[in-house]
Amino acid sequence: MKLRYPQWTKPYLLIAPALALAVLFSYRPFVLTVLNSLYTVSLSGKRITFIGFDNYIRLFANPSFQASLYNTLRFTLFFVPINITICLSAALLSNRPGRLATLNQIFFFLPMAVSLSSSMMILKMMFNPSIGIINQLLHLDVQWFNNRHAAMALLVFAGVGLDIGLNFLLLSAALRNVPTDLLEVARIEGANSVQTFRYLQGPLISSTLLFVVVTNIKDAMLISSPVMILTEGGPFRSTQTLVYQMYLEGFKSGNYAIGSTIATVVFTLTFSILLLLLHLERRRVYYQ
Repeated sequence: MKLRYPQWTKPYLLIAPALALAVLFSYRPFVLTVLNSLYTVSLSGKRITFIGFDNYIRLFANPSFQASLYNTLRFTLFFVPINITICLSAALLSNRPGRLATLNQIFFFLPMAVSLSSSMMILKMMFNPSIGIINQLLHLDVQWFNNRHAAMALLVFAGVGLDIGLNFLLLSAALRNVPTDLLEVARIEGANSVQTFRYLQGPLISSTLLFVVVTNIKDAMLISSPVMILTEGGPFRSTQTLVYQMYLEGFKSGNYAIGSTIATVVFTLTFSILLLLLHLERRRVYYQ
């Protein structure tokens, strides 16, 4: 016997499994994290005493948190424009007709085939001040892991290397969807490459470009794995980020209340930045 149910319930039944997983593994942990930030929490994870915003007051007065916040924002300011410029240039280069177009696509897409931990370990060996190939090839004597500026530059380089594959794929696909007849009209009218991108290709791929910018900001604000493997927050906390400090406080020190507080601050800060960006770019993005 077939079960009968009202037609209006069908969409809700279809999304119910995905919604249940989202509630179980995303929304519920988020709510618990926010609650933990308002309490003192025992080593077993049990909430003890409600203290309101005291954890936030202590956190923002902590010099270590101030350094982590500064490093995260500085990394974001360097990483996002550099990554967008490189990925967009790579996508434009690979979409040009020629024999090397396929080779360029493989070269830029290749980083997606290497795991994060493996690529970071390879990078750590390459930039080793004593035996690394980078210093030897370029005849440098840079202490990549002991110099504040060099360590941050290395972290930005690692972040770009990790994100270039997916960003290149998205931007390359968007450029390929630009109608060829419009590109031919632009060439007939005498537009050069810069003018073609500024007035034709750029507006038509603006929605994809906005998505890439948003994901890059999110990745920059949440960076932790390259920090753990490459620099461990050093030297002198110059590369310690918010998520890495959350890992130190919550998982290594067992201070779940402060760890939850940092997680809530990271979410609020990232969400606010993305909302502001979406509001500012709302009139400049074309959807087709």
